[in-house]
Amino acid sequence: MKAQGILILGGTGFVGRQLLKRLHPQHPEIYVIARSSHTLPTLSGVHCYTDSLDNLALLNTILPHCKTVIHLASDSTPGSSALQPTFEATNNLLPTLRFLEILQKYEHVSLIYTSSGGAIYGNPTAQLVKENDPLAPLSYYGAGKAALEKFIMAFCQQSQHHAIILRPTNFYGPEQPYRKGFGVIPTIFQTILTKKPLQIWGDGENVRDYLYIGDFIDLCIQLIDEPVAHNNIRGSSFFTEKTLTSNSIYNVGSEQGTTLNQLCSLIEEMTQMPVIRQYKDARAVDVKRIVLDCSRLHEDYHWYPRIDLKTGLTKTWKWFNTH
Repeated sequence: MKAQGILILGGTGFVGRQLLKRLHPQHPEIYVIARSSHTLPTLSGVHCYTDSLDNLALLNTILPHCKTVIHLASDSTPGSSALQPTFEATNNLLPTLRFLEILQKYEHVSLIYTSSGGAIYGNPTAQLVKENDPLAPLSYYGAGKAALEKFIMAFCQQSQHHAIILRPTNFYGPEQPYRKGFGVIPTIFQTILTKKPLQIWGDGENVRDYLYIGDFIDLCIQLIDEPVAHNNIRGSSFFTEKTLTSNSIYNVGSEQGTTLNQLCSLIEEMTQMPVIRQYKDARAVDVKRIVLDCSRLHEDYHWYPRIDLKTGLTKTWKWFNTH
């Protein structure tokens, strides 16, 4: 019988929990491996394990039943691993490389890896950054993501595996809790409710695009159900029609740039409450401008974000203000 299970690595984070909520009704066989036990879901039929993602015995039990692995696990941000390259190596690179080593013998399993669209390109000159633009990460976090992408590409060349690499921009949405250093939008909301200043590194003119979590989950569901792209012969793609042994890389974003100052003003207008701004010296790890070109994803999977920033912020604030 063909394997139908789905394994989520890092299933207790913001993205993982949203994905699990959407997957659970349609996919009866779901496995979750997470480092933290106190946030493990309690959905019926979902098999949850508190462990590292490179546990050989555990993976040899799970992977024979799976058709897809979704790798969401990450233990850092550009700021949290600043000046600590070994932190990236120990907490993110090595566990994933060990996982790939185990995955090699399960050729029927496809991999979806969540990289970074914000930290991996550095400070590009293009207004909209394409997947084949140079990678020039400023942070160890971004460097780690870039390194793992290359390892996954080599992994696909050496084994009979299909992988998709996603480079998403900044997620936000309902049920994203405030956690120091993770997510600027819940951080802004938290400062509003606590009447504390928002620390802004630099002049607040850094540009990002923001992606509503529901739109990203829509894409993940589509990729699980439809791993082969509509347009699967492209000179610029790593994917070929004859084999599933190589991978595709996709930017995932809104294609709309917003400065941090504009974001604060938009939130002030929406909430009718002030965002107290405290400007500090810019950090070397922070990218000045990054807005992603997602035309490859539009062409191959016909995916487009449906929720604009103002609508998404309104939905997110409603949840945040009541929890």
